[in-house]
Amino acid sequence: MIRPGSSRIATRRAALLVATVSALTIACLESPTGTVALLVTPPAASVGVGDAVRLTAIPQDGGSVPARAPAVTWTSSDTSVATVDGTGLVTGVAPGSATITATSGGQSGRAQIIVSPHPPGTVEDLTVAATTDSSVTLGFTEVSDGMGRPASYDVRYAAGTTLTWGTNATSASQGTCATPLAGHSSGAKRTCTVLGLASGTTYSFELVAFRGTLNSTAVFGELSNVATGVTAGSTAPVASVSIAYPHSWVLLGGTLQLVAILKDARGNLLTGRTVSWTSRAPTVATVNTSGLVAGVTEGLATIAAASEGKSDTTQLSVVPTPPPVTYYRTNFSDGTTGPLDVYAYGGGGCVKSTAYTDVGSPYSIMCTIPAGASGAAALQAWFGRGSLAGLPKDPSLDQDLFEEVRFVLGPGAAAAIGGTSCTSTNPASQFKVHKSVYGQAGSAWSGWVMSAVGPCSDPNIGLFSEPEMWNLNGQRFAWPGTFPSLLEGRVYDVVYRYHRYTAPNCGTIAIWVNGTKVMDSPCWSYMGTTNGSVQGLLFWDGATYLQNGLAPFIVYNLFGQATNYPIGNATSSP
Repeated sequence: MIRPGSSRIATRRAALLVATVSALTIACLESPTGTVALLVTPPAASVGVGDAVRLTAIPQDGGSVPARAPAVTWTSSDTSVATVDGTGLVTGVAPGSATITATSGGQSGRAQIIVSPHPPGTVEDLTVAATTDSSVTLGFTEVSDGMGRPASYDVRYAAGTTLTWGTNATSASQGTCATPLAGHSSGAKRTCTVLGLASGTTYSFELVAFRGTLNSTAVFGELSNVATGVTAGSTAPVASVSIAYPHSWVLLGGTLQLVAILKDARGNLLTGRTVSWTSRAPTVATVNTSGLVAGVTEGLATIAAASEGKSDTTQLSVVPTPPPVTYYRTNFSDGTTGPLDVYAYGGGGCVKSTAYTDVGSPYSIMCTIPAGASGAAALQAWFGRGSLAGLPKDPSLDQDLFEEVRFVLGPGAAAAIGGTSCTSTNPASQFKVHKSVYGQAGSAWSGWVMSAVGPCSDPNIGLFSEPEMWNLNGQRFAWPGTFPSLLEGRVYDVVYRYHRYTAPNCGTIAIWVNGTKVMDSPCWSYMGTTNGSVQGLLFWDGATYLQNGLAPFIVYNLFGQATNYPIGNATSSP
């Protein structure tokens, strides 16, 4: 798999390429008298599809002295791979090999031609052609896929004037620019539209041409230029108001900034509208016209935001000191709880960090593993400690069990394993970003799901989840949008749904990643069962792992929970 780079192609290949002569045997036929043979030079050459190389036929006498010969006739053994004209000009048609034969006066000579595909072309004229309050229309000139056909395209965008492929860029999923975008005709002018954008917002756009199938056999060209445009401001009325806040408490004597998010009926973000803020308990907390809340006395206060007849409320607690940080919780109906600890070896460790925070948590746990042979460092939330079977309302009995985890890959995560594609520098590199166990850890009593990247040990598919049990490996289920680039610095919200079936002694597993279902299994004998163990069932979250790392690997653990009631599809936290 060839990943798109960041350089630009400054020049185009010349129409005629002269290839390097390789050490191949020249096939020559002597004349009946043994005095004259025909030498074709170069005897071997490599050309790209659409490129050409000129061959020359030189008659030789017995002493290898050039001799005069009649006109030369040129033929190709496979014109679907390479053609040759009457002057010896060979043109590559499609990848493969062909033998070019020169014939003159009863003698002949041959040359071997290898035709290699070009990489897909590079779009260099991407522009923003038009905008509305929720869309941007792009224009560009289509390019070849390197094999004489129109290329396909991955179109990405990011809010703002800075777009970094694989970091803050999102593949278009709505409109006629939705990835993968199929090509029509190389060299033709093309327009397409990206839908679902916020109004009054600056966006940057970039695309890359490829051939093959994304996340499978794709071969990429170079990244296009970046085009920037601003969507129009929406004139539609406010249809909804929602209050956003970093946490649901404010310190006594302190302040907390709230933000009102306004949207129209189509879901477009609205700006420039008037918002009125009120506190329904001003003796506990006040709020000013910009949404800044001030804690006055201990207690609860309801804060309201309204605009154009629509409103939202939120309840805040005024507290003398910050409440305990919530990194995990259990919500089984019997009140099951679980302790929290840190698991590490091989130089790994976990510490508090404010680089990434989650709703209700002023800091996260940053787990770091140094480059080297192998190591691990993870936040662990054990739910039940193997004693769930003795609880009044055993959450392991023939019902859905849910686990939700949120984490962030630190900058440089891809570099830790040498990128997401297999190269000579990372033959044994891999890391796990999460491991969810449903059953007793440390034995083959039950199954689990690990989510990992192994460029050389696994297909070039980016992050994937794989249900397994010790040496019993399962099928890989790719996460969307993680190849060819991992989303470093973005929140991954993962939901696992387990279900145990006691009678047939099997269980199922389904997984959502940021709201997209990546798998939903049949009933497997090793998933969600104890295989005769009396230990009961448990959830275990952790096992961040790095093997043969080329650089340090950092994961920020934000949140984990286990429940026995539906928590819905996962959604990215703010």
